[in-house]
Amino acid sequence: MKIGIVGSGHGGCAMAAVLTMHGHEVNIVKLGKAIHNENFRVLQKRKMIRLSGIEGEGEFPLAQVTTDPSKTIPEVELVLIYYVSNYHSMVAERLAPYLHKEQSVILNPGYMGSLLFEKAMKVAGNMSTPLFAEFETLPYSCRIEQPGSVRIASRNVRHPFATYPASRAQEFVRHFGHVLGECIPRRHLLEVALHNPNLVIHTIGVLMNVALVEEPNRNFAMYRDGFSPSMWKLIMKLDEEKMDVLEKLGAPRISYFDEFRLRTFENTTIDSLEGFQHYASEAPDGPFSVDHRYVTEDVPMGLGLLHSLGQATGISTPICDSLINIANAFLPHHDFWAEARTIEFLWDGTLEEMLEVLTK
Repeated sequence: MKIGIVGSGHGGCAMAAVLTMHGHEVNIVKLGKAIHNENFRVLQKRKMIRLSGIEGEGEFPLAQVTTDPSKTIPEVELVLIYYVSNYHSMVAERLAPYLHKEQSVILNPGYMGSLLFEKAMKVAGNMSTPLFAEFETLPYSCRIEQPGSVRIASRNVRHPFATYPASRAQEFVRHFGHVLGECIPRRHLLEVALHNPNLVIHTIGVLMNVALVEEPNRNFAMYRDGFSPSMWKLIMKLDEEKMDVLEKLGAPRISYFDEFRLRTFENTTIDSLEGFQHYASEAPDGPFSVDHRYVTEDVPMGLGLLHSLGQATGISTPICDSLINIANAFLPHHDFWAEARTIEFLWDGTLEEMLEVLTK
C-alpha cells in the first residue's frame, strides 16, 4: 500500500518504520519548521529509517522524504497525520488542495481535527472529501533516540477509533485493519476525542506534580513517579466529569481504566493499578518542564473540548475547569481558554446538529 505520513516526530517515525518493515511504500512529509529538524535532515539524506525495540530491529528504505505535500499526498491511498493537534489547522490548510475521495485520512491524536480538515478543503475549493478517521492515542510508546533512528518501547493491542461519517467504520476496518491492527469502532468522533487518555493523565500528571517536574536534580518520570493514591482520586473525579458528558452524547460511560485496559492488554481483566504500573515501567522519563505538549496540547485541545461539551450538555466540569486555570497560572504566556478547541471553533451550528452529522 502507498502511505503518506505527515509528521516526522516520535509517532510518525515509529509508524513509518513499522509500515516500511512490513513492505508498504512509505513517504514522510514534514510541514513545520520548529522541531525534529536534524532528524528530518538525516531521513531526507539517507532515505532510510532505523527501528529498534519490541516491533523489530533494522534499517528500512523510505520512498520519499519531503517538505512538499504535492509530491506525495495525491498519490497515496492512506494519509496518516502525526502532528500535535494544536497544528491541525495549519496541516489542514497545507494538505487541503491535495486530498481526495479515494483516500482515507487518519488523525492521531484526533481531538475532532477532521472537522478542521473538512473546513480547510471547502475553503480551498476541494469538494473531493476523503474518509476521515480518528484514533484515541498513538499505537506506540516510542522515542527518536538519535536522528534517523526510533525506538518502540510498548504498543497498544487494540485501537478504538471513529470514522467521519460514522457509517463507514466497517469499510475502514476492511480496507485498513490488516495494516493498522485490531481497530474497534466507536459511535462518533466525540466519543473517541474524550477517550484520549492524555486529557486526563497528562494534564493531572504534570500540573499536580510541578515541583517534581521542575526539580533539576531528579530524573522525573511522570508515569512512574506522578500518581499517588490521592492523585488517583483526583483522576477519578475528572473521569466522572468526562463520563457524564459522554452519557449526554449518547455514548457509554467507559472509565479511563477500562479504556486503558482495552487498548493496552490482551487480558482486559488485569488489575487496573497493576496494569498501569506495568505500562509505567516501559514509559519514557519526563517531562522536565511544564511548558510541554502534555500541557500545551492536552489542556486546550482536551480539557478545553471537555469544558465546551460540558457547557453545551449542561454538565458541570469543576475539576476540568480548575486544571485549565492552574495551567494558565503556570504558563501566563498562554491563554488556554482562548486557545481551547470548542464546539464553536469546530462547527458552525449547534451540538445537536454536529451529532446528527457525525453519526450518519
